[in-house]
Amino acid sequence: MHLFPFAAGAFALLILPGPTNAILAMASQGLTAGRAVMLLGTVVAAYLAIVVPASGLAGPFLNQHPLVAQGVKLASATWVFCLALRLWGSGSSPTEVVTVRQLAITTLLNPKALIIGLTMMPSAQEVSGIAATAALAFVVLFASLIWLSTGRIVLGSEKEMPLLARRCGSATLLVFSAALTLSAF
Repeated sequence: MHLFPFAAGAFALLILPGPTNAILAMASQGLTAGRAVMLLGTVVAAYLAIVVPASGLAGPFLNQHPLVAQGVKLASATWVFCLALRLWGSGSSPTEVVTVRQLAITTLLNPKALIIGLTMMPSAQEVSGIAATAALAFVVLFASLIWLSTGRIVLGSEKEMPLLARRCGSATLLVFSAALTLSAF
């Protein structure tokens, strides 16, 4: 796989709705430029922290230990479920709803990172590891910026997240949690 097909495939996967993207959209409430940079940097760093080791080390290990792979999926599902419950009953402050820590953990547990690391990263014979990592960082940044902007457009610049938006976000996260749980079995 060459660099462009890899980047296009990774973008196609990353732009799809998922836990990280839902959190990014909800994090757009009361967004400042500094917070946007922090959120985007967190997502890029978290994806790279999983994809890079997964592409080189985790694949063989997870194939040999399916219970560990199942445990990773269940941990991801549990985290997303907890976020959904918290969002459903939360107050209206964006700092109460979405923290950088929550975004980082959600992204670290996002199965998309493992999919990219285990199945999509080009081999060193096809593309330089630095070039593939840089392309992935750009794609993650671009997809995340789209979701952050979408949240800003849909939710507006209010300091309070509307009840309907919180409930829809919570329901979306519950669906992702259920899908992750089912995929573990």
